[in-house]
Amino acid sequence: MRISLQLRPDGHSAAVPLNYQYPLSAAIYKILRQASPEYAAFLHDQGYPAPSGRLMKLFTFSKLWIPGGRKQGRWLQGNNGAWLLHIGSAMQEEFVQNFVLGLFETARLTIMGQGARAELNVEQVEALPTPSFEQSCRFKCLSPIVVSTMREHNGKLQPYYYRPYDAGLSQALHKNLLEKYQIIHGIQEPSFSDKIGFSELHFRLQARDKPKSKLITIKEGTPQATRIKAFETYFTLEGSPELMQVAWDCGFGEHNSQGFGMIGVSTR
Repeated sequence: MRISLQLRPDGHSAAVPLNYQYPLSAAIYKILRQASPEYAAFLHDQGYPAPSGRLMKLFTFSKLWIPGGRKQGRWLQGNNGAWLLHIGSAMQEEFVQNFVLGLFETARLTIMGQGARAELNVEQVEALPTPSFEQSCRFKCLSPIVVSTMREHNGKLQPYYYRPYDAGLSQALHKNLLEKYQIIHGIQEPSFSDKIGFSELHFRLQARDKPKSKLITIKEGTPQATRIKAFETYFTLEGSPELMQVAWDCGFGEHNSQGFGMIGVSTR
């Protein structure tokens, strides 16, 4: 399920850091705590376990659409028009319900970091309709996609971030969606995809899609700061509509709860 938030700055000097993904994620957890401190702690500290042992948060959010957005040093400054944000999760009775209840409690989203601060009043909350997915669908990035693996470099294992044309990208995206599907539907059997027709999902780029690289810092200004290599693009998915639904609901690729991997249907 996906919801759209219309936000209005409280004052005329609302600003967020250029790398606002982590502070925005923190603001989302704060709203969850308003409704259920126990659920917010579970999601932040642990998450949902996949049969592989991997832990996932199963929510994602878009970039902020900031009217009049302009760079001011390390900040993005907006005007007092309505800011927009999309948030999605497949866990309707847990994440979505608690997030909406938290919004009713506070009616405000506060984003802080790198000396910037945006106090945003929640003017409107709207549930967005779920698209009808087919065997082949066109999509666009509403926030950057990131997919990684560990590879040896100079004798050390280091993260390798897939590029849009890497041969292993499609397989890695498919595997990630299968794990999310298993969590959502409570499936423990590792080979379930071969039995129900989920064995195919292909990520395709057309010549006109022209992906753009993005370098984003998470936890900027702290000893735990991490630079993540991601990309934005239009693209085609071919294969299981059920897995497309998972990607639409809770994110495509990794680090979804840090503001990566939200996608939208495209007519381009």
